[in-house]
Amino acid sequence: MGWFLFWGVGRASTAADSLLKELDQTLEERWRYENQKDEEIEALMVLADKTGDPEALFSLYGRLFDAYLPFDTDSAYRYAQLRWGMAQAAEKSDWRVAAELNRASVFNATGLYKEAVDILDRVDVNELSRGLKLSYFHLGRTVYGAMADFAPYEEVRQASLKMVDSYRDSVLLHAEPGTSGYALAKYDVLMEQEEFQAAIDLLWSDVEVNGESDHYRAIVFHLVANAWLAAGDQEQTIYYLTLSSIYDLKAAVKEYISLWQLAELLYESGDVERAYRYLQTSLDDATSGKARLRTIRISEIYPIIEAAYRAKIEAQQQQLRRFLLAITLLAVILVVAVVLVMLQMKKLRTARAHLTRSNSDLKELNQVITDSSLIKEEYIGRYMEQCSLYLTKMEDYRRSLKKIVAAGQTRNLEEVLKSSALMDQELKEFYEGFDETFLRLFPTFVREFNDLLMDSERVVLKPGERLNTELRIYALIRLGITDSDKIAHFLRYSISTIYNYRTKLRNKAAGDRQEFEDLVMKIGLRPIY
Repeated sequence: MGWFLFWGVGRASTAADSLLKELDQTLEERWRYENQKDEEIEALMVLADKTGDPEALFSLYGRLFDAYLPFDTDSAYRYAQLRWGMAQAAEKSDWRVAAELNRASVFNATGLYKEAVDILDRVDVNELSRGLKLSYFHLGRTVYGAMADFAPYEEVRQASLKMVDSYRDSVLLHAEPGTSGYALAKYDVLMEQEEFQAAIDLLWSDVEVNGESDHYRAIVFHLVANAWLAAGDQEQTIYYLTLSSIYDLKAAVKEYISLWQLAELLYESGDVERAYRYLQTSLDDATSGKARLRTIRISEIYPIIEAAYRAKIEAQQQQLRRFLLAITLLAVILVVAVVLVMLQMKKLRTARAHLTRSNSDLKELNQVITDSSLIKEEYIGRYMEQCSLYLTKMEDYRRSLKKIVAAGQTRNLEEVLKSSALMDQELKEFYEGFDETFLRLFPTFVREFNDLLMDSERVVLKPGERLNTELRIYALIRLGITDSDKIAHFLRYSISTIYNYRTKLRNKAAGDRQEFEDLVMKIGLRPIY
């Protein structure tokens, strides 16, 4: 178990906040981990293209399958099919079984349980090598476990759980103690016996030996969280779900559980904003990774958390509207006061004119009135200074509202400010600042972007332009903001307009249109050939 378990158990409640902040930071940097994943996959593809050895190629296809399975099930299935084709051509039974198990894994991930079970039933276990037997038993345990989770009737669920027990017992029979496969199967047994601490201890012993990859650590910490949940300790559950989510994001997987389970618990504890952000991320990842069942499960709870999030935003907007109303009333009062003072000054000037024409006997009285006028002028000056200070405060408050908008804490507030000329000018300056900052980060962006387009379709900037709308859209995409809704919000366009711009530019691509935005994401990192 080691020191880390002791630290986690002893300080989970005090460390939860800092760990959640680390998760937030990891979410902000997830594009970097996804780029690393893309580079790893691309390197494997290059090796596969270069190798002429069938054995090596079959192995590389297997590694590509493993890389894609939690990332993009469609691509994973394509490599499973390639392995199947090679096995058929070479007439190698062990290759055929390995490819069949790959296909069954994809079917399981996408909810095609019957197809997965059909493959399991076709395999003759007695003919398998020890390694393939373990893979077969692990897969069977996983498939029937998923079937039990999604079973619509209790009798179907119980039948699936019996199969889970059978496959799990086979794993325990054939796996070596001390291996991760043995530990995961033994964990199930301990959980059924409600030996939660023993299950946690077992996983920690395993992760210290076998937990080299981020993906495997994410799986183990998710199981640790489930053990704490079963034991009734919500603080520990949140802690380890957070830890699991961090490793999931660093592994750049799209098919995961921890983050959206964490969102549910945070929603229950009142952290609605984080819960909504985590759930939205989970839904986006499940959709992009084609993890259809995860999408369904997330969609079941999404409306509840989304409604709570929107209610919170609406409450914040109502409070802001009350502040704006109060500021408006104060401004009206100030204007009325200034008008009254100006009218009073006009009256004083009239009185002074009459007094000037008075006889010398009224000179002393004239002096008094003059002194009074000077006092009032001083008052007006001080009053106008207060007005100026108030206007400055209004400007500071407007800037604070902009910061709230820029931080994503409200989406509709900018609409209140957008129509003013001052806001338009500031938006113009903001975009100019964005262009300057972005081009300082990526000075070759315009050239490299044009290199991705057909010669006749290259983007030509007007005199004095740094970036235009088309380039800003793809500058945001280069920064990792790929959601059209967010881009539209940033650039003050409709979603359909952003979609049309993106489609139009993809159609102008010099190469494969499907890879156009992926290539844009690589601008500034490597040469574009």
